[in-house]
Amino acid sequence: MSSYVIKPGDTFERIARQVYGDDLKAYILRDGNPGARDPLVPGESVIVPPDPAATLDVVGVVSASSPNEVALQVNGTRFRGWDSVTITRAIDTVTVVEFTAPFDPSDALSRATFKPFAFQDVAVDIGGERLFTGTMVTPVPSVTDTAITLSVSCYGKPGVLGDCTAPASAYPIEWDQATLKTIAEAAAKTLGIGVQFDGDPGAAFPRVALNPGEKVLDFLSSLAAQRNLVIGDTPDGKLLFPKLVESGPAVADFLVGVAGPTIAVTPQFSSQEYFSHVTGIAPLIIGLAGTQFTVTNAKLADVLRPATFDSRDMIDNDVAASVNSKAGRMFASAIVYEVQLVTWRDPSGKLWEPNTLVTLTAPGAFVFSKSTFLIRSVTLTKTDNSEQATLSLILPGTLSGAVPSRLPWDE
Repeated sequence: MSSYVIKPGDTFERIARQVYGDDLKAYILRDGNPGARDPLVPGESVIVPPDPAATLDVVGVVSASSPNEVALQVNGTRFRGWDSVTITRAIDTVTVVEFTAPFDPSDALSRATFKPFAFQDVAVDIGGERLFTGTMVTPVPSVTDTAITLSVSCYGKPGVLGDCTAPASAYPIEWDQATLKTIAEAAAKTLGIGVQFDGDPGAAFPRVALNPGEKVLDFLSSLAAQRNLVIGDTPDGKLLFPKLVESGPAVADFLVGVAGPTIAVTPQFSSQEYFSHVTGIAPLIIGLAGTQFTVTNAKLADVLRPATFDSRDMIDNDVAASVNSKAGRMFASAIVYEVQLVTWRDPSGKLWEPNTLVTLTAPGAFVFSKSTFLIRSVTLTKTDNSEQATLSLILPGTLSGAVPSRLPWDE
């Protein structure tokens, strides 16, 4: 973000012509300055958001002397004073970076770098490869008699969509017969965020609207679930709709109990999120019964644990798609395996990546025979003397609405 001081005779269109090269992009300035109105007042400042359609002005990648060297940049300047750093990348959430560092309140640069609510730009490179482009959210100090330590949280650039509504100047925001790709690009650009769409956007939505008070990311996530899609972010700070991997070769085979990189395998079973029947009911129409559809969990044939939800704005086949999506994602939430590793890289030498497949055999964790899993998220942690990776694994296809035919403990 930058700012512009208004000159006599300036309009949103004139400023847009200067900063974006196109007066038709005046809407970016209007959306970025909800309180500003024509005529503009000379001497006042307006925010100049980035153009979502333009190539991002990405801070230069820092070259590395070792494959796992971490370079953390704040506002384009490398920050070397961190003690530990954790990077969590996932298929279906925005990337989060957390780091700790000593804090010297007498140092003017430290005060400026970690000033609360400054929303500083942050970039992270590993081994000379850009992994994260985002925003510092919350630097929190911990003060004792002997030291002051900061715990700093950052999220990928699209994280602002999860915090904020669209600016007032953008309303009303509604679409008729638009695909998710069209909707996402229009909704995200109100906050200056670009979109990368790798998945199939699916059928058009008959009519949808982003309502005042509704967070942009919540709105898009709800629509994405109806098209069996998820939302994450790219290393250069765009909103990402990935094409989910459901089959193919595994990047690694984990066999617990045999010498290798595995430290521990921990199953996380959420019994309260596991149901026998998942039913969606569309809102009633006067004079007609509401459409409904049910998916039965064949793996829970002898127990009644129903889950019924309001499939809003869905009709006929869309209700079935919505229910299938919810049923598949039930397995993604209820059956998760965490694998802790002593290496950041897979056997081919690449950093562990979300949306790739691995196999796991861990009888003590109820994976009785070799089973294929999808890496949902990767957490990389580094301190002065240690590196560790944690992979969160789910059953393939479940985020795309597929109910698994086999569970890891099936004989």
